[in-house]
Amino acid sequence: MATLEKIRSRAGLLVGVVGLALFAFIIGDFLRSGSTFFRQSKEKIAVVDGQSIGIREFQSEEETAVNNYKNNAGGSLTEEQQNQVRQMVFERMVGKILLSEESKRIGFVVSEEELADLVMGNNISPMIQQISFFKNPQTNAFDKNLLIRFLQQIESDDWSMYSPEDQQQLQNSKGIWLNIEQTVAEQKLLEKFSSLLISSVVANSLDAKAAFNDNSVNVDFDYAVQPYTSIPDTAIAVSDAEIAKLYELRKSSFKQEHAKIISYIAVNILPSEADYADVSAQMEKLKDELANTTNPTDLISDNSDEPFLDAYVSGDQLSGEMRNFAEHASVGAVAGPFLTNQTYDVYKLLDVREAPDSIKMNQISFPTTDEAAIKPVIDSLIHVIHSGKSFADVALDATNKQFNGDIGWQTEMSLYKNSGVKFTNLSALFDAKVNDLFTVKSSYGIHLVQIVEKTKPVKKYKIGEIKKEVTPSAETYNKIYNNLNQYIVKNNNLERFKSAASDAGYICQTDVQVLENQGNIASIENSRPVIRWAFGANKGSISDIFECQNRTYFIAAVVEGELKAGFRPLKDVSDILKRELINEKKGAKIVETLKAGNYNSLDSYATAMNSTVQEVKFVTFATPRITGIGSDPAVNARAVTSEVGQISGPFAGRYAVYVLATTAKNTNDQKYDEAIQKRQMNMQNSYRIMQKAQDFSVLKDKAAIEDNRSRFY
Repeated sequence: MATLEKIRSRAGLLVGVVGLALFAFIIGDFLRSGSTFFRQSKEKIAVVDGQSIGIREFQSEEETAVNNYKNNAGGSLTEEQQNQVRQMVFERMVGKILLSEESKRIGFVVSEEELADLVMGNNISPMIQQISFFKNPQTNAFDKNLLIRFLQQIESDDWSMYSPEDQQQLQNSKGIWLNIEQTVAEQKLLEKFSSLLISSVVANSLDAKAAFNDNSVNVDFDYAVQPYTSIPDTAIAVSDAEIAKLYELRKSSFKQEHAKIISYIAVNILPSEADYADVSAQMEKLKDELANTTNPTDLISDNSDEPFLDAYVSGDQLSGEMRNFAEHASVGAVAGPFLTNQTYDVYKLLDVREAPDSIKMNQISFPTTDEAAIKPVIDSLIHVIHSGKSFADVALDATNKQFNGDIGWQTEMSLYKNSGVKFTNLSALFDAKVNDLFTVKSSYGIHLVQIVEKTKPVKKYKIGEIKKEVTPSAETYNKIYNNLNQYIVKNNNLERFKSAASDAGYICQTDVQVLENQGNIASIENSRPVIRWAFGANKGSISDIFECQNRTYFIAAVVEGELKAGFRPLKDVSDILKRELINEKKGAKIVETLKAGNYNSLDSYATAMNSTVQEVKFVTFATPRITGIGSDPAVNARAVTSEVGQISGPFAGRYAVYVLATTAKNTNDQKYDEAIQKRQMNMQNSYRIMQKAQDFSVLKDKAAIEDNRSRFY
């Protein structure tokens, strides 16, 4: 009983304790689940009209796009190219959501039959046709047979004959292809959407006639001008109330994204005199080795920044200095080192021969090195050609109508540098007789070749060249870095960072606005990290030193301020608005003064305006810039609508007051054709609309887009 009584007496406390425990349990559970919520929120790279794009989803799309780029273009991506791909993927994913929403609303779809036609039918998508994997290596033209073979391979139900590594490659290729199919479908949907927009904006008869008239009449006129600068600004009063009123009228033109204002010092990391001397000494040593070596190919390959050009070239294809050397030196002679910009050159004349500079050739290529296996096929083709069938027809038959064998005029240099096919004996091609049929080997395989035409023989040279660029040494690099670092330590606040730059030999770029998702500062590549730093820093913060553009720039920055997204505040644009009001009042004042003078000739106006009469010809209503005046639509309108012999004005333009006297009005002899005019206008409109549709700007304008890329990149 005593225990129960004690419980009753403390019931309120017990309820409180239980309530507190229950609250703690609920809150704890919320926080545990909430951690997932907050984590998911942080993992959103964008939210488009309420639909999220997760960072993992985005990175998967980015990886696919990068792989597609590598497969198509070959090689790795620079950081700048990576940023471009990332931007493209972001725009595509945002656009995909917006386009999908709009397409559902209006009932647009891409059917399975349409997609099949675009990826393997009679109307292959241009995007697929541009993929290098599906191009004939000789013609660089799209080969549908390569596409079909690829599809048959990745869609096969049985990959058991392939190694595990090949099976993985096929799986990866299948994933890439599915992404390509998806992109093709999206492009087709976008094409339909664009067509809808284009068909909704059609030039009518009034539009066509007005556009024709704008360009059918041109005028010649004389004019006198008085610029607004003829009146000092101090003579014009503009009140704060007037500026505020104009701000409300112009406010929409001052819309801005979230931005940081920074000042920065960019230091170009250049080699020192000692670095030049060091490379010069290396080149002197290499010059001696090149002069004495019997194997220049290996020496050049091991030491030159550029590979050995194993080809004979005519004097016309050589630079001035090298041409002079080749034409006057004996075989075995060496020259250099020569310094051009930051690169030293040493070269040796390896051989001289007489041969055609260019040949026009046909070829059929076979991707095999088995001469015995391919010989019967080649012998059969040669027999057919000797029997009277043209090389072009034989090549078309051999390549399933994909290639007629003609690769045009070629020099040894073009064959060596521009072709993915490296012939093992270029001289044999240039020594061959016209119309003879023969085979040559290359890195691709075996080729049946016919030389169709040749230029006259000229003297040609084979030159071994060693090139070395002078780059900053570690010592130079560290010295430049340390000097900038000492500057930052010594001038460690906003004002000193900017003001002391000139005396220290630096140039400080001030009041630079950078946007949150901007790729680079100015034209300095790989400077995105500076922008990311700025958006995480407060006013007055000074950055560490960033290395940019492949170790060619150091950047240090300081945050000056911030501009929030929305409309620029009045105080930031008041100077712009004040200038507009001052010009407007100057124009009104000058016009009033001139009208009061009651002048009756252009010469008298010119005297009053402290000007001279000038002449302009062939101005239409649509002329974008008038010689001596620039862009001022008020002048175009007055000139075209004025009568010949009459004085028009004075009137205010953008930056000056004008008085015109039209001297001639010329009409285009071309007759008005409404159909042609409408067609031209519709084509122009189509181009503009297509641009807006392609970048989804027409859909973005009314969408709610939350862009969080700066959290991740």
